Amino acid sequence: MNLFTTKASLVFVAFFILLSTKQLSAQESNDLEGWSALQIDIKVTKKLSFSVAEHLRYKKDISTLSNYFTQLETSYEIFQDFQIGAGVRFIKKNDDIGNRQGIESHFRYQLDALYQHEVKQLSLSYRLRYQNKNELGFSEEEGDIPKEQLRFMLAIGYKLRPIRVVFKLKGELFSTISDGAEPEKIDRNRFTLLASRKFKKIGKFSLFYRIQEDINTIEENVNKSIIGLKYSYSLDLRKSL
Repeated sequence: MNLFTTKASLVFVAFFILLSTKQLSAQESNDLEGWSALQIDIKVTKKLSFSVAEHLRYKKDISTLSNYFTQLETSYEIFQDFQIGAGVRFIKKNDDIGNRQGIESHFRYQLDALYQHEVKQLSLSYRLRYQNKNELGFSEEEGDIPKEQLRFMLAIGYKLRPIRVVFKLKGELFSTISDGAEPEKIDRNRFTLLASRKFKKIGKFSLFYRIQEDINTIEENVNKSIIGLKYSYSLDLRKSL
């Protein structure tokens, strides 16, 4: 990486940290959610990998089930540091608002483009995602309109070698794709502070704190804080071939 690119990346990192810190301090949360996940990562070849995960989420100050889902993902490295990926999510959502309540079935798929590299002791990741989500069992004529979104994420990581903990700061912007009746705009932002540690032969544990703002939802913005725990275990099939 040349000197100009290094300096530009560091300036961008400094600006992002300043923006994220300001957002974290200014946010006022109306709800607290708890997210947890178990994941298995499978390395098939040097470039191809898969993952399967089970997620569980609670809302209303971690007192009420929000949803649970199974997620399958795959990624392929096109060239050094650049990957493309895809994933599907089978969701069970607890709808406890309105006249029709109960557990709903939803389906979501996503397409990703990810670029990640290192600048001295920092790791930088940039991801663009397209996702499409709809409720199963209902047609568009019955009111089920698929929700399409574009998401851009920037993540900055730093490994603290003495304690072997990786710290990450992530920011993400969401834009819902409309039918053309309204101009495209940012309707959600999300900031995350994460710490993770990998244990040999055991797996990786991650803790995170996240704030999220849904902009102009109905009549007012909806803010929430999220605390989460994730465990992941890696399998390398190349070693058994």
